[in-house]
Amino acid sequence: MKNAVEKRLGWLHNQWVEFAQAPEARLLRWLVEPSEARMVEAWLKKEGDERTGECPDLFLRFDIPFVQPEAYGLELREMLVAMVAESQEEVSLGRVAPGQSGAEAFFSACEALQRHYESVCEVLAVVLVPGQVAEVKAWRQWLQKALAHLRSPKVRVVVLDDVRVRVLEPLAQAEPERVKTMVADLDMPGAMEEVARGAAGMDPAGGRYRELLVRLGAAAGRGELHQVTRLGEEAVALAAGQGWSALVVAARWAMGAALLVASKPTEALEHYRKAEAVAVDAEARGEAQGAELRLKSRLAMGAVLVTRQEWAEAAVLYEETAPMARKLADARLELECWRMASFCRESIQEVDKAWESSEQAWSVGLALEPEARASSTLPYVAEARVRLGRAREGDAAARRLEAEAESLLGNDWRPDTQAAGGQAA
Repeated sequence: MKNAVEKRLGWLHNQWVEFAQAPEARLLRWLVEPSEARMVEAWLKKEGDERTGECPDLFLRFDIPFVQPEAYGLELREMLVAMVAESQEEVSLGRVAPGQSGAEAFFSACEALQRHYESVCEVLAVVLVPGQVAEVKAWRQWLQKALAHLRSPKVRVVVLDDVRVRVLEPLAQAEPERVKTMVADLDMPGAMEEVARGAAGMDPAGGRYRELLVRLGAAAGRGELHQVTRLGEEAVALAAGQGWSALVVAARWAMGAALLVASKPTEALEHYRKAEAVAVDAEARGEAQGAELRLKSRLAMGAVLVTRQEWAEAAVLYEETAPMARKLADARLELECWRMASFCRESIQEVDKAWESSEQAWSVGLALEPEARASSTLPYVAEARVRLGRAREGDAAARRLEAEAESLLGNDWRPDTQAAGGQAA
């Protein structure tokens, strides 16, 4: 009997076969949920390995970022040439002809490769999963132009399309014969529940807890808040009975996060407060993880208070939490506590207190290693210091603070996006 993962890989296999047998189709547009993308990638990776692949087809994966449309085809061809060279096979891919577009040159080389392996490869599947797409419309246009160069039915293209946004829908409608849409429809929550039920049979208490958390996540995805609470409370009772403080806290966090997403901040806050109480008891008993669990529970509480715009209470919470982060030697979270305290004070026009907290955050940031600083929220602190400095002392102070930020963070120090107000567990 196949397990949950094997069944879903089988579904994907059947979808591919249906596409590959459609004589006019050239591009497979796989519609996937974010939770399904890894499973599809796993199937593609399996089929791309001659030791595990079941299809009589050759799958080649290209993850080159789509940044410059005019150069993308040639970049793909260069990657294909490198793949062939690495295989140490004597394969002639032909030359790039004068006036030939990058896409035409690439797919011409793909046809040559397929002909070389024709005795063992029915279809060459070109899997395009660019690590970055600079402009969605340009990506769609590139694919549409590429269809003109997919002359042979033995060379096909595979792309993934997020089912929530469907950026390739216009292409699918414009080319209904050549672009075949498959909805992956893998029911990943169901897969997780199957896996969890299997684990429950091997480790009754731990397996049952995992099953409850998986089912809770699935219920949250369906918006079934009554089920979220029922499953979460059962998980809490089970973990408490086993003396698993960390898992009691985790179940509270899961319920809190689900309720917060469902616009139930008051109920979410209550679960985070209960999580903190459990963490405090664990810390008092000398459990090493108690202090960290308490810190993260409080940060989740702060995020809820920010969501509710209860600025004064949130500011106090962050100010009282920063020393906890310092005690744990977690400089990044200490910086975040002071940054959020400043943000909350500024939101109620307490400029001087906001400034004090931003200075605390800046001091923590100065002590970070350059690598840690580069991925921290310090640029947002710098921006707040400039803004608060201007409010307190005028433009001259703001210019001085801008110079400090530039000296530490570089010329392009200003953040591109607005900072998030806080984080829930």
